[in-house]
This record gives sequence, C-alpha cells and structure tokens, in this order.
Amino acid sequence: MKRFLPSIFGALALAGAAAAQAPQTYQDHMARAGEAFQSEDWAALNEHLDAAQEIRTYSLYVWRNRILARMLAERPDEALALAEKAAGRGLVLNLSGHPAFEALTALPQYAPIAAQMEANAAPAGEADIVFNHEQADLLPEALAYGKRKIFYLGSVANGSILKAGRKGDVETLATAPGGVFDIEARGKTVWAVVNNQLAYKDADPEAPFAAVMAFRAKDGALQRDIRAAEDEALFGDLEIAKDGTVYASDSLTPRLFRMAPDGETLDVFAEDPRFANLQGIALDEKNNRIFVADYLTGLFVIDTQTGAATALENTADAHLGGIDGLYLYDGDLIGIQNGATPQRIVRIEIDDEVSEITGFTVMQQALEEWNEPTHGAVVDGAFHYIATSNWPSYDQEWNVREDAALKPLKIMSVPLE
Repeated sequence: MKRFLPSIFGALALAGAAAAQAPQTYQDHMARAGEAFQSEDWAALNEHLDAAQEIRTYSLYVWRNRILARMLAERPDEALALAEKAAGRGLVLNLSGHPAFEALTALPQYAPIAAQMEANAAPAGEADIVFNHEQADLLPEALAYGKRKIFYLGSVANGSILKAGRKGDVETLATAPGGVFDIEARGKTVWAVVNNQLAYKDADPEAPFAAVMAFRAKDGALQRDIRAAEDEALFGDLEIAKDGTVYASDSLTPRLFRMAPDGETLDVFAEDPRFANLQGIALDEKNNRIFVADYLTGLFVIDTQTGAATALENTADAHLGGIDGLYLYDGDLIGIQNGATPQRIVRIEIDDEVSEITGFTVMQQALEEWNEPTHGAVVDGAFHYIATSNWPSYDQEWNVREDAALKPLKIMSVPLE
C-alpha cells in the first residue's frame, strides 16, 4: 500500500514545539529536530535524529535527514559512512535539494558510493508475466489463490473482488462496501479485509470502518461482516488459520487483531510500543507463531498463544523496512519491499531459533513492468504477485497525477525452487 510522507524539509520545519519534558517518543524527537533545524542548532539536530532512528530503525526518511544533519554539522566522514551503508544494503537515496547535499556529492570519496547506488537502481530478475487484464483503474492490492487454480483479486478503488483463471479470464465475484486490502481463499469461502478509507471511491471520512468480511466462493454472497469496534483502525493484511481463526494487521494504530473461529468480534491480540506501521503477516500455525512486517521498524515474530512480540535481529545487515506483503515458504520469508528504492521481491532466511535474520536475497527488483508490487501468493513452487497496483500514480487526494499513467493489471511470478 502506498504511503505518502511529507518532504524532508517541510516535516522538519513544521514539526512544531516539543513537549517541555525530555523527549521520549519518535514524535518528540522529530519535534525537537524541527526546532533545532529552524534555530540551526546542528548538534541538537543530530542528537534528536539519531534518537528518532533508534526508534524507527528502517525509516529512510530519517536516514536521509541524518546524512543532511551530519553535513550541516561539518561531519562529512560520518555523512559518507551513512550514505555508504545505505548503498551497501542495495538502496538508492535521493541526496539532492539542499546545498549540504551538493557539498557531499561533490566530495571525491562520494564517487564510489554514487556508482554503487547507480548499480543498485538497475533492474534484476526475469519479468515472468502470468497474465494481464486490461483494467487499469482498480488499484489492486490483494491477491489469493484458491481451488481449481483460481486467483482472487481485490480492488481498493471500487471494492470489487475478481476471479481470474490461469489463462487470464476475469469476472467479478462480489463487490465489498469498501476497498479490499487483502484477501484469502479458504475452502468454500473468500475472506477479505475491507476499509472504506483512503483511495476507496466512496470513502466516508466521517464514518470510517475497518472490517473482516467473508464471501461465498461459489457466487460471492456476503456471509459475514465483522467490523472493528474502534474507528482508528485500518486493516492491511489477513491470515486465516485452519480452524478458522482470523488474524488481521492494523497499520494505523498499530496492532494485531484476532477473531476466534465462528466469533462475532475482532479483539486486539498483540500490541507493542515498537510497532509503528504494521503491514504483512505470515502465519506459522504449526509452531504457534505469526511473522509481522513493520514498514519502519522491521520484522517481528509473535507468539499466537501469548501475543508477545520479539524483534528479529538483523544479523544479515539488510534493509528490513518497507515490506508490504509477507509470506512463509519452506522456513523462509518472502517479502514485497515496496517502501524502498529500488522496490524489490526478497527472500529472507531465519535461523533455527527464530531469533535472527541470517540471509537476505533479492530475487527481483525495479522491473520495467512494475508500478509498485503489493501482495501475492505462493503457487506451485513460485511466488505470484500483483505487479501493477498503480499506487504511485495517485496523489494525496487520490486523483491520478497529471504526469502519471495507470498500467493494466498484471500478475507476475518469481520461482522459489
């Protein structure tokens, strides 16, 4: 799901006055950083941005600010080290828009970093297209694979749930009363998380809702509509256990919800102060755990019996932020990393104790056919995914940008074996 962030300088300048007490939260430190930027207190700017990065480890927004802050404080060696670390993780940062950035990029030591970032931006992997569908205005976010080799796709823009055969024949199964952000096919039921928010055509800012809905796979009849009691919820991902237990991630608050089999309420199951923007979840039912991707703070594993969250250590020294869709395959995690540049499909290895990330492999990245990949499904030893969600083509009012084009719906794949 595309997330709109303020510009680097606007956010710092408009952060507002910080609370009188010592800063504790990310928001506190960013407010203090804003004040320091305005008053040209470069030591304080660096201090508070570093503290903010400790809280949101994988925020590239903060990372870029820290590079700027180092240059403003006349600490170019540290700025170079930060840029080099980002390049070493396969990332590209836009270091322009301020004289301090120009001074950095003019340094002779920056040349190999620039070369590495240029190489990082290159497409990688085969563009294996499964099928195309001519409709381009769906804002497709959700994909599932069910019986009889049927794909189910969900539209954020109009709430439609589509059925698609392997040959690309597409028909509408149902229309939800909100945008479909994730979808799962289980037996005779198609489950979906639905929000009448963001880019949904009939979004109601006065009465937003987040819901889990169940549709009959045969004819699309709505069978269940269970809504979160709180208004401040936005469901982004969904998992259904074999016994019918439902798990849904809330990216807005953030937290994890759970509903018992045949339950009537969605209850908060897991909360943690380290959560910032929960996205993909991957259920490991056999081992009573669920993996969770946080866009800004990395990967967690949650005990499904206690709700306790453990952050996975980044032994691989990889960029673990910006992961949207998350899937479990043969003990590894498959992630769609659309919140970084370049965007990537990655395979993440975990140690036997499930405490560390020990390997990180980029399977595909920056393919020309993409317009922000989002969610997918494992199918017969391959990972199939929506390649053209088109989120980047919309502005903050959810209108198509004047200089943007919508690409037709495209499902692509990458082999896992």
